[in-house]
Amino acid sequence: PGAEYCISSDGFFDLKAQPEKALVVGAGYIAVELAGILQALGSSVSLAVRGAGVLRHGFDPLVQEIINAEIPRSGTQLLTNTQAV
Repeated sequence: PGAEYCISSDGFFDLKAQPEKALVVGAGYIAVELAGILQALGSSVSLAVRGAGVLRHGFDPLVQEIINAEIPRSGTQLLTNTQAV
C-alpha cells in the first residue's frame, strides 16, 4: 500500500507540484541533497536511513559528523536505524 506515491530520484524532476510532506529513503549524497532541496523549498521532510546516520561510506568522518548534526538542526527529521518495507 502506498507504492503509487513513491518515486525514484529521477522522478523528483518530474514532479508537477511541490509536496507538502516528503519521506526520502537513503543515506547517500543524492538522498541528502534531495532532502535538503525539499526542506529549503518549504516541504516537511523526513530522511530515513538504515544505519546510524548519512554518508557513512566513503566520506571523511568529520564531514559525516557535521552533516548528521546539521540535518535535524535544519528542520529535517532524521530517522536512523530504520528499514523501508
